[in-house]
Amino acid sequence: MEQIKNDEYKKVKSNIIKNSIPTIIAFILSDVFTMIDTMLIGSISDEKIYTASLSAINVTARVMLFISALSRGMNVASSTILSRYIANNNKEKMQSTIIHTIILNVFFISLPLVIISLIFMKKIMIFIGNDPIIYDVGKGYYIAIMIGFIFSSFNNIFAFLSRSVCEAKRTLYMESFANIFNILGDIVLINGLFVFPKLGVTGAGVATLIYKIILTIMWIFVLFKSKSRLRINTEYKFRFDKRMIKDILHTGVPASTELLSIRGANIIFTKIIAGLGTSVLAAQQICMTIFNLIIEVGNALSVSVAPLVSECIGKCKYEMAKIYVRYSKKIAIVISTVIGLLIILLSTPLLNLYTDSETVKSIVENVLMIIIIAQYAQNIRDVYAGGLRGSGDTKYIAKYTILTDVLLKVILSYICVNILKFDLVSVWIIIALQECLKAIIFYKRFHSDSWKNIKVIDSLGEEKYDKSK
Repeated sequence: MEQIKNDEYKKVKSNIIKNSIPTIIAFILSDVFTMIDTMLIGSISDEKIYTASLSAINVTARVMLFISALSRGMNVASSTILSRYIANNNKEKMQSTIIHTIILNVFFISLPLVIISLIFMKKIMIFIGNDPIIYDVGKGYYIAIMIGFIFSSFNNIFAFLSRSVCEAKRTLYMESFANIFNILGDIVLINGLFVFPKLGVTGAGVATLIYKIILTIMWIFVLFKSKSRLRINTEYKFRFDKRMIKDILHTGVPASTELLSIRGANIIFTKIIAGLGTSVLAAQQICMTIFNLIIEVGNALSVSVAPLVSECIGKCKYEMAKIYVRYSKKIAIVISTVIGLLIILLSTPLLNLYTDSETVKSIVENVLMIIIIAQYAQNIRDVYAGGLRGSGDTKYIAKYTILTDVLLKVILSYICVNILKFDLVSVWIIIALQECLKAIIFYKRFHSDSWKNIKVIDSLGEEKYDKSK
């Protein structure tokens, strides 16, 4: 039985706090900035244009999240692999992992997907939004966000990998600084202040594009000029390694499949809800913005704990890997409780910031408590999923995510909305049940210990960690 010393317990707490707290803040701030975007759109006085703008944001978000699933899955794999090389102090392979990830993600995944999404833009927006006005009002926003995704794919690589080297604080500072330009851009471009034209929802998209370009420039500086552990040595002679690509794909494809199933289901889910009317779709965008804010706690802990678990496995410290997950779960529960209580207490002024439409506010109020309940299950599920991803057990996660998201969420939602003619409340009850089921499944899998011997890296030549280090 592996023995854990007191100083190792302290190291666990230190690493989790060092990696997760800046990540949680960064993720929540990202959603806060999204909320501000949505609130600034609320300044549009014409209710028809306002609801179409809000719906366009919702439709574009579904598409962007879908096409980003492939690149995010590869980032999960690269982060896991990089942590194994960190455990073995293999600096050459660390450099190789970074460069191969950039080539695979930016040039072979993100760029082709963006081109396809722009070619079929009109068909996509009308299909998901179920109303031609959403395309007419939101096409400029859609174009700006899709072009920005090319820069996002580059930025997201290093946001993920920075957590593998416990530099999450750097990511927080950079994203917060760049987002200042996003908010300033929203203010002047949506309403046409000073010398700038009044662009409406398109202005929000342009501001987001500017933010992403600024962040990319900052990451390039980190890669070549900073003292970061991610810094690329200009003397390093890069060689394309098929085994490295194979390693990334081996773990990344199932992770991408999981995300594709979630986001593909969400596109169909949005299409189902669009059948309830534009006002309900606008209310759903506000609901999802609030829900996403709360679940960023679990999401942040998931991406923070995964590389820590992977490094522990690389060092054959399995009990310490379990402690990382248990401690992360405690943090998730505490923070989720605080945020949930704040939303309950501040629900009325919060909704007033979003919209003046009494119809939209009434719809959101009806599902707010269900949202708060659902987030507990999702945050706990995300922590266990992060532990499993760190071990390389991405195939298991993908399998059960497909089953629950497609069979439970989409099919039951279709029955409730299209056949039984229920409202948005029934849909959110289904979401809550789905998240509870996934939390139980991932909890049981992690505590079964079947993840301990999963093979992640071939290109190491099965190099073993020297326990004497």
